[in-house]
Parts: sequence; C-alpha cells; structure tokens
Amino acid sequence: MQIVKHSWLLVLLLAACKPAPVVEQDPFPVKVEKNDLVFTSGDPQLKAIKVQQARERDEVVLHLTGKLVWNEDVTTNVFSPLAGRVSSIKGERGKKVKVGDELARITSPDFGQAQADAVKSEADLALAQRVLDRTRDLLKQGVLPQKELDTADNAFRDAQSERDRAVERLAVWGGRGSDVNGAFALKAPMSGVIVDRNVQPGQEVRSDAMLAGMAMVAAPMFVISDPESLWVHLDVSEQDLSNLQVGQKLEIRSRAYGDKIFPGALTVIGQSLNPDTRTVVAKGSVANPERLLKAQMYVDVNVVTHVAKMPQVPIKAVFLRDGKPCVFARKSENVFEMRQITTAAEDAGHVFVSKGLKADEEVVSEGALVLESLLDANTSTANAGAEKAEH
Repeated sequence: MQIVKHSWLLVLLLAACKPAPVVEQDPFPVKVEKNDLVFTSGDPQLKAIKVQQARERDEVVLHLTGKLVWNEDVTTNVFSPLAGRVSSIKGERGKKVKVGDELARITSPDFGQAQADAVKSEADLALAQRVLDRTRDLLKQGVLPQKELDTADNAFRDAQSERDRAVERLAVWGGRGSDVNGAFALKAPMSGVIVDRNVQPGQEVRSDAMLAGMAMVAAPMFVISDPESLWVHLDVSEQDLSNLQVGQKLEIRSRAYGDKIFPGALTVIGQSLNPDTRTVVAKGSVANPERLLKAQMYVDVNVVTHVAKMPQVPIKAVFLRDGKPCVFARKSENVFEMRQITTAAEDAGHVFVSKGLKADEEVVSEGALVLESLLDANTSTANAGAEKAEH
C-alpha cells in the first residue's frame, strides 16, 4: 500500500511539472477601426496589394461593334417589271453607270403585247380620224344627219384615249416607236456603280420578285450604289444610350487595315428596343473615298462623348457590398479605408465615380477582395469577442 501511494504522488508531481502549451501569436495582426484596415508595418500581405491613382476625366469613349451596309440614300435594287428570259447582259460588277444606261435585255411576251397594243391603237386612231373627217364632209353636203357626226366624234375620242393609254403604258417600261419585237431593255434608274449582280444570260425572271420594294422570292438582278458613302449599323445597350447624341463623331476601324481610322458621324438613334438583345439600333455614315471599306464588314466603332469632370478608377477596383459599389482607398502606407461610392459611365475597363472619391486619391486596383475578406474576418472576430465578454 505504501508503494502505491508513492506512485500516485510521483504521477501528480510529473503532471505539475509539465510545461503549459504555447499559444502562437500573429506577428502581423490586422486591426479594424470602423471602415479602416490597419496593417502592421512589414506585413507580407501588403505586397499583394496594388493601388492606382484616380484620374479626373471629362471624356467617355464608347466602344461598340458595327456592320457596314450600303448607303440606302444612294442605293437601289433593280428588278425586272416584266416576266421573260434574259437574252443579254451589259451591266457588270464594278461598272459605273448613268441613269438610262442599259443593264440587260429581256425577251418578254408582256412587253411584246404592250408594243402590239400601242401600234394597234395608233392604227385605230388614224382610222377614227379618217371616218370623222369623211362624216364632217358628208354632213356639210347634207347627206348624213348630225347624229352620225356625233357617233364618229365619240369613236375618235375613244380611239384617242386608247392610244394614249397604250403609249403611256409602253413608255413606263421605256418602250417607244413601232417595233413589235418583245425586247425589253432593263435600264439603270439612277447613276452609280453596279456593286452586285444576281442574273445570268438565259435566266428566267419574274415580275413578282419584288413586292413593295422588298425582295420576296429572289435577290435583285442588280444593285446600284455609291461605294464611296456607306452606313454603319450599331447595336447600343440601354446603359450607353444616355451618352449618345445625333451628330457625334465616330472613329471606325477595320481589322483589315489595322489602326487606320475612318471618320464618320452618328445620324440616327433608333426609337425601339430589341426585346431579345435589349439593344437599340443606331446608324452612322462614313466616307469611303478610297473604297477600302466594304459592305457587310464588321468594324470596331468608338463614339467620343463629353461628360462632367469626374475621377475615374479601374472597374476591377469596385466591388459590391450589400448591393452598393465600394472601393478601398489608401489613407497611408498601411491603412486602407472601405468607402461607398456612386458610379456613372463605364469606359474601356474603367468607371467614373460621381460621389465618394476625389481626384488623385489612390484606390486598391488589385487585392480589394482580399481586403474585404480580412475586414469580414476581423469584424466577425470582434463581434464574437464582444458577445463572449457580455456573457
């Protein structure tokens, strides 16, 4: 029994002599003072934080994409107003034409019928004229009564009206004279350059290929335009609409020509929103005197607009906290303040700040999310300590 007692005593003495566990302390603690994060000098986390100075600017450049199309003010799609077969073609792509120049010749039964009607109406009018003259002579001689003259005069007027109708119908299609050959000459309705051709010799054409100016069953036979003047169609998002005004200058670039700038101007801003893309179609004009730009090209378009002077920061410096935009502003080498801001327009990876930041202040451009997590961790730790103290 004495031995057992000494054994327990030895165990108790050894337990009392065991050193207490060492609690490691953070050599670089981060303090939170309201919205400020205060780092210890030399904290290695500071190396991961980069700042950038907010620069004051009053110019916003909207970067849009566009598509070049023919200028509809100087463009026409040429269809045949008559059905028939193409017998010859004079209009070729790239050829410059004037109003009235022949583009193609079409053998058309409808045109032949119109020619025949015009010739017949001329003959019928000549006959009615002779009958009227003879009736007048016979009336003077007392051979015929007055009603015969009235009948002949009415017949002459009917023949004259029919002749005028037939000649006018033929003239609408460019026909004149007494030939009845059915050869219809399709002519250029305006001056310009033939920029497209969709017809071959021997091809059958129809008169119903165009309805109300729109191609319904076929492409136009010829497209005549002025390639030195083009339009550019732009898709503009809702947030960019406030920065657009008719008359603004456009800087248009094509990948085909590197950094070469083609100047243009904004001419139309659409009045409706596309429900699928949530964009508005805007239109601009661009001069193309060297004919380098081509219709259907996709281009990059910069729209320069002026706003009130405001500081501008990288968009990656802005983060949302409780649904509101915030940044971390550097107050000193080791102190960063979380600050709520009000943002305005965006421009090429940057955002304008209308409230909450002054020009030349430094904001965290890289590492903002790290600072936010440190702020959350220290805040939650402080709150937990306060609750424990209360209990």
